[in-house]
Amino acid sequence: MHGNPIVQHGVSWMARTVSKTEIYVGYTILIVLLVISGGIFLKQSQYNPSIFKPTILRTESPALTSPPVSSSANLVQYAPKSLTALTPPEVFGPENLSDKINGKAELYLSAGFVRLVSQRFAIGDEPTAWMEAFIYDMGSPRGSYAVYSLQKRSDATELDTGDFAYRTENALYFVHGSYYVEIVASVAQERMSELVLSFGANFIGETTAGRVAIHEFILFPTKHLNKASISLLPSDAFGFQKFDSIFTAQNEVGDTELTAFLSQRKSPAEAVRLVESYTSFLREFGGTEVKSTLNIPGAKLVEIMDTFELVFSRGSILAGVHGAENRKAAEELALMLDQSLAEQGQ
Repeated sequence: MHGNPIVQHGVSWMARTVSKTEIYVGYTILIVLLVISGGIFLKQSQYNPSIFKPTILRTESPALTSPPVSSSANLVQYAPKSLTALTPPEVFGPENLSDKINGKAELYLSAGFVRLVSQRFAIGDEPTAWMEAFIYDMGSPRGSYAVYSLQKRSDATELDTGDFAYRTENALYFVHGSYYVEIVASVAQERMSELVLSFGANFIGETTAGRVAIHEFILFPTKHLNKASISLLPSDAFGFQKFDSIFTAQNEVGDTELTAFLSQRKSPAEAVRLVESYTSFLREFGGTEVKSTLNIPGAKLVEIMDTFELVFSRGSILAGVHGAENRKAAEELALMLDQSLAEQGQ
């Protein structure tokens, strides 16, 4: 499409890779193999940095109020003066998104995708230097954050003015309310980079978006947390169909990297049911439930393919540790997670 990696819905049971993209691909392939074998596992002309402040993690207010463009309009209004439209706008809906981003549409659709508007622009005196803007209306800030977090490049440079904006050598990626925006240039040069940033700043400055807090961010324990790693898996997390809206976060506990996860469910009863059904799911694929001495009521520990899955509930929160190679570290992180939930009133 435009330089982004393919995305993942979960984390591999096997050895951890560097990028989320590779994890998703490997994990998806593994699920298919497991089903077949029946017994084996599954981001006007002057760039203003202050504009790039996150619209999530702020006080709650009404959601997005105005779309950036109509289906017949284009993105010229956001382009700096030195850019000219190279192509007419393209508009895609759920029914034909795959025509534009073949192989990646499933993630966007599962996260609530509404519409994509894209258009290319070139520098007037240098037509071979062009950029393409992709404006995804994801229907909600959670949806836009989900695709942002799962599409995030391994070579990302965070913008220090916003939690949900980063740049690479030739591109800008950010969340603005319900919008996930990618602006990708054909060349990595300073002049084009500034135009890309200006385009993004113009879009943010001219597009109204509501602020909606994502409460789950503050529920993770902070001691070992890699905050930049927090991702939202909209569906089929860890290959389990009932796991939707699952937040994951990487943690360094000693020499071990661990994946903590949590999800706000509709009720305590639902959270408890998911603990039981996930445990059964793991057993179905060869997992063995292991007795744990953790002082977490209802916690389940399952050993599967030389890794450990730990899952529990506290109130309406489903939580746990996924794919841990070290049982002791997994239990230590689970205790910290449970304590953090308790401190946040869960």
